[in-house]
Amino acid sequence: MNDDKRSVLDRHPYAVTFALIVASGVVATVITANMSTIGGALGHGVYQSLPWIAVLSGAIGILSLFYIGLRLAQNWPRRLASGVLQVGPTSDLIPLPQLHVPAAKPQSRPADRAIAELDAMVGLAQVKEEINRLTARLQVERRRREQGLPVTPMSLHMVFTGPPGVGKTVVARALGSIYAAVGVLRRGHVVEVDREGLVAGYIGQTATKTLGACRDALNGILFIDEAYSLITGGQGDFGQEAISTILKFMEDNRDRIVVIVAGYPDKMRHFLESNPGLASRFTRRIDFPSYGEEELVEIFARLTAQEQLVLPRGFEPRVRPWIASAKSREDWGNARSMRTLVERVREAQAGRIATDPDADLTILTIDDIDRAVETMEMAS
Repeated sequence: MNDDKRSVLDRHPYAVTFALIVASGVVATVITANMSTIGGALGHGVYQSLPWIAVLSGAIGILSLFYIGLRLAQNWPRRLASGVLQVGPTSDLIPLPQLHVPAAKPQSRPADRAIAELDAMVGLAQVKEEINRLTARLQVERRRREQGLPVTPMSLHMVFTGPPGVGKTVVARALGSIYAAVGVLRRGHVVEVDREGLVAGYIGQTATKTLGACRDALNGILFIDEAYSLITGGQGDFGQEAISTILKFMEDNRDRIVVIVAGYPDKMRHFLESNPGLASRFTRRIDFPSYGEEELVEIFARLTAQEQLVLPRGFEPRVRPWIASAKSREDWGNARSMRTLVERVREAQAGRIATDPDADLTILTIDDIDRAVETMEMAS
């Protein structure tokens, strides 16, 4: 409430009451001491009422004293049961209005997003089935652990075999999110390395470099691409030192790191046979087959759609012959090669519409496709 709208008694209760006490006391004293004089001067009727006026003044003074005592009692500091020192009387608090807080939108978990991404990938039916089996097993083992039932130790280190560009890295990242969701790993992040990230050129440096990569992957996944390159250096190579360092780190931190080694099937088989400790630790294998022609065409279409590009009708016959021919080359990259083709298509489109300010930036033509395929064939 505004102070200007309150009465003088509300704003200054003690001062007003004290003034009343003084005034009533003065009136009562003056009347009592000078009753005969005042009565003679004012008349017989006034003289008879003076005692009552004196009594009323005294009563006002007594009530004023009582009022001050009551206010002091109400405002006297006292200790509450909570230990807080309260000063002043308790009063009903007027609740403040509540702010409108919109309901929080449900956020999907990283594991849910990873599984959705895997599910949306073209092909890889066997890979998806293997991930489903592994996920189901991990969830059951977690429930057994929560209920105090015996839990069988699982080796989660894996071998991914397959050519480049078939989604091995994507699956590794999805597994990291799944492992974190079921409590197998604390973070589930993925550290990707190859031979260059593990092997150094001088004695004593490889172990330090490899340990650094392993520590970066702690509580997550160490993904070693083309792992067989660690054993192809010949005499005096430090690749075996990197392997030994990784195996020891895996043993010392068996519940805090998962290692996935990846590469071509035959070369990975030779890699596992090169060290007795590898085959016994990498007991789980997932094979990634090469994409078929129809799958690669679908990947190409999805990649262009992600770029908000509209393919022309009849583009498939322009792409399939090139896919069939390029698949047999050693440098074929499956989905990676299709991404490169999309880049060449965009370059062809750019050359066609660069000087036309009114051109539709989303439309691709058959000529764009033909020029991109021609560029890819010349590059090979």
